[in-house]
Amino acid sequence: MKNAVEVQGVGKQYKIYSYPHDRILEVFSLGRLKRHKSLWALKDISLRVPWGSALGLVGENGAGKSTLLKILAGTTYPTQGSYRIQGKVASLLELGAGFHADFSGRENIYMNAAILGFSRKEVEKKFKEIVEFSGLEAFIDSPIRTYSSGMVMRLGFSTAVSVDPDVLIIDEIFAVGDMEFQRKCVDKIWEFKRRGKTILFCSHSLYDVRQLCEKAIWIKDGRIELFGDSVDVTNRYAEFQKARLERDAPAGTCDARPLGVGGKKVPRVEKAWVADPLTGEQVTQVFSGDPVDVMVEYVNQDSPLDLCVGIGFTRVDTTLAFAVTTEMDGVAVGGKAGRVTLKIPRLNLLEGDFVVFVYLMDGKGIHRYHQYLTENNLSVRNRVRAAGLYPQEHTWRVEDVPLSTLGGEAGGAP
Repeated sequence: MKNAVEVQGVGKQYKIYSYPHDRILEVFSLGRLKRHKSLWALKDISLRVPWGSALGLVGENGAGKSTLLKILAGTTYPTQGSYRIQGKVASLLELGAGFHADFSGRENIYMNAAILGFSRKEVEKKFKEIVEFSGLEAFIDSPIRTYSSGMVMRLGFSTAVSVDPDVLIIDEIFAVGDMEFQRKCVDKIWEFKRRGKTILFCSHSLYDVRQLCEKAIWIKDGRIELFGDSVDVTNRYAEFQKARLERDAPAGTCDARPLGVGGKKVPRVEKAWVADPLTGEQVTQVFSGDPVDVMVEYVNQDSPLDLCVGIGFTRVDTTLAFAVTTEMDGVAVGGKAGRVTLKIPRLNLLEGDFVVFVYLMDGKGIHRYHQYLTENNLSVRNRVRAAGLYPQEHTWRVEDVPLSTLGGEAGGAP
């Protein structure tokens, strides 16, 4: 196969019964009675994923993304169409599904690995690596029923990635366990990407899709709405979401409260503000073309991690004006505490009110530790007559031309 994954005309139909006994009546009628309603979760899905590439899947809940991944993972079958996957496949879908509650963590590793195609000797070679990655050494001989849900997911993830697959299928698993384990998960997935593994990644985080994937598909109502470059697809999908929110939500709503995850060990933003570059004092109103600084103070205590700071401006109607990150620009951020200043020598935004947001992420710019909105919006005022989001450099040229060279009734096209 030229491609790691090939899907041709795949569809998945579910039968919905109003009552449990309707299924029995339908079976014993030998097809003469139809007691179900048909629901097509997927219809006419065709795609090719080249070796070593990462494909993102975006779409609303119920669009069919997880159904497609379950078909490719082999946990359900298509109603129509066909698909082929070359190489060893590992799926990170419902982590911990299939674990036996009364078996110990050790026993469940062997059982789960056998389901994934490992022999007992292969599991024995990888057992120590699996347990160390999960961080569950102290609980490995305890029954799974004594584990928290997060511990079960950690054990499931550790077992699945130990397969060293050629194709990795991921469905919304960047929130596995605590912050430290999430970082290990992200690092492991990026390790697979560096090693040229093929990745299928489904997420509601458009930022994660853009960072990890070169291509993306937008699935809408069970069909592929758009396929192409991940930035273009996620932008188009974001526009669709924004239009829907504007239609359904009350006008003028904007939640400007700081968001984040508690816990002293979690890197977090202490304060962020827009400042006058000369004084460092906070400003809430500037003119288009003025220089501004965005200053971010952060804490990264206990076990300092490599960090990435992302800063962006959105209009209060949620239109993204621009966003930049230290990772994109090759700027290192670390230490137990610090201050990062984004220096903007000329703010090329036209008149409007803007929300300034800050993301504090891991060093790869993937996992978000803390999201923070500045306490006050920034009001931008114009000095010149102009309209739009930002001023575009331009010139005009006006010249006389003979009437006979113009189109329309006076003559033919030049």
